[in-house]
Amino acid sequence: MPPPPQGDRRDTTGRNLLIGLGVVVVLLVLVFAFVFGRDDGDGATPFDEIVPGDTIPDLGTDPFGFPTPGSGLPFRPDSVAVGAGSVWVSDSACGVIVRVDPVTETVTDSIDIGGSASGVTFAEDSVWVGNRDTETVVRLDPETNRVRAAIPVPGSPLGLASGDGTVWAVDPAGGAVHRIDPDTDEVVATVGVGEGPHYVAVNDGAAWVTNVVGGSVSRIDPATDRVVATVSTEIGALHVIEAQGSVWVTNGLSSDVSRIDRRTNEVVATIGVESSPHAHAFAAGSVWVGTESGRLTRIDPATNQATAVPGVDFDSIDMAVDGNDVWVADGTHGTVVRFDAAEASVTATIDLSEFGDCETFRNEAITPPDPPSGV
Repeated sequence: MPPPPQGDRRDTTGRNLLIGLGVVVVLLVLVFAFVFGRDDGDGATPFDEIVPGDTIPDLGTDPFGFPTPGSGLPFRPDSVAVGAGSVWVSDSACGVIVRVDPVTETVTDSIDIGGSASGVTFAEDSVWVGNRDTETVVRLDPETNRVRAAIPVPGSPLGLASGDGTVWAVDPAGGAVHRIDPDTDEVVATVGVGEGPHYVAVNDGAAWVTNVVGGSVSRIDPATDRVVATVSTEIGALHVIEAQGSVWVTNGLSSDVSRIDRRTNEVVATIGVESSPHAHAFAAGSVWVGTESGRLTRIDPATNQATAVPGVDFDSIDMAVDGNDVWVADGTHGTVVRFDAAEASVTATIDLSEFGDCETFRNEAITPPDPPSGV
């Protein structure tokens, strides 16, 4: 696949209105799924019991309101991870994982996983990709581009994260998160959380899951696979990270960040940021909060002071950290942005949209071979 040319950024007039409408649509879809999917007979809800193999409600669309793979759609990055000397970018509509060389800042490979590539993380020398169409998590060997395993999950994996030697997949339709053991390539636990789980962060003996509709964060103890605390934040809780002894949560509708003390499981600060915050990351001593409005905010953990970063115009659907570099998936413009946190400046913008639509991506992508027998 040839490296993408560097084109001018598109006109963003009306972007904020569309983003706002998109958030409303997503929330309505989630509310429909969880309210009308309840059992009125005995009062039980989908969160009372999680049983492997439960079916996903048929809403006539993807459970989280995103398009399924199809031709004619442009590549829109929505997840990013760093590992094996590469940056890995997924797109749910195209079902393709793109591999970027950070040295040359060019695309070196693209891999078709055969369905919606809904999330990506790197762990245990492997690339892990969620596939909502097949209800699996695909494990790729970065040395061979071979599928090491396709792990069935009881639901529709949206976002993936890794930490403490485990891989976690968020299932918004089932109101749960699934824990995968990389040693066995099996789901070893399914934990019911709040309404509309969206993202998960794992670190230092805890998994933190945001609940969009519930406006909360669920803390899971991986030793017992139980929710040990539910922390109220704001409706529209999206991304979560752990840094500096705190858990940081972006609240997309209220345009602020909740800071949770992980020792007490209490919100100790609510910090206003630029409008429509989404992904965020910790690098070079600061928390960097990206938005769906093209802006970026820097938070000083020592003072909780938030400062707008000047000269920034990229949307932040997901972020991954590599040293002082923050790699940002900009789904609006079809780009991957390299942001130097030490210098607080953009050092590269890789335009993936120049390749064309999903059909072009899939035609040029590698189709990874099936796992060898016995794997």
